Amino acid sequence: MLEIALYLIPVTLGETPPEMVLPAGLFNIMNQLDEFIVENARSARRFLKSAGYQRNFDEVTFNLLNKHTARETADTFIDSIKNGKAVGLLSEAGVPCIADPGAEIVKHCHLNNIRVIPLTGPSSIILALMGSGFNGQNFTFHGYLPIEKSQLKTKLKEIESDILKKDQTQIFIETPYRNNQMIDFLISFCHSKTKLCIASELTTENEFIVSRHLLEWKKIKYDFHKKPVVFLLYK
Repeated sequence: MLEIALYLIPVTLGETPPEMVLPAGLFNIMNQLDEFIVENARSARRFLKSAGYQRNFDEVTFNLLNKHTARETADTFIDSIKNGKAVGLLSEAGVPCIADPGAEIVKHCHLNNIRVIPLTGPSSIILALMGSGFNGQNFTFHGYLPIEKSQLKTKLKEIESDILKKDQTQIFIETPYRNNQMIDFLISFCHSKTKLCIASELTTENEFIVSRHLLEWKKIKYDFHKKPVVFLLYK
């Protein structure tokens, strides 16, 4: 019998078999839940099915939480927990609430004295940092950087300053179809001795993690178009 709580359920980062990257205990927890908060019901069903979920989806409730969800609607998603039921929160990929809208639900749970139970699973941001060889004691995650060219240039200069002043690894992501353009900008706007780690398609058979000075990246033929990538900068 599960404790009444919100369970934060990690999802695979790609087409990797769930049993390769998720702990065995997680599958037992998932199979005891019949209500989930998700970004997309179709992809949530696909993940649950791949993880051996045994319940009939016709009897499962999926509450949609994305950029189109009204705040008033999202606030009702924990009503079932208030009424004595365990509920799961799934991200589209990786761990919930990191670069993910689920944080608002967790915040609402704390305001209502509801226990939140985070479960172990793959985080692309942490895995990228682990594999980069950069400073794992002091780092910051920026999410998405500005799109407008002059604003991006200014932001990158700030980031490089923090690398030197704070000895701090700088981590960010980009919309997949702009990955190659972002690398071009990094080569153009940042110092050639700044190190860039590109971590792509983590935990999959196409996993790629390479750290090089930007001067070296300038000589490398790359193509990360429409691939999931985490960017890390360091000195």
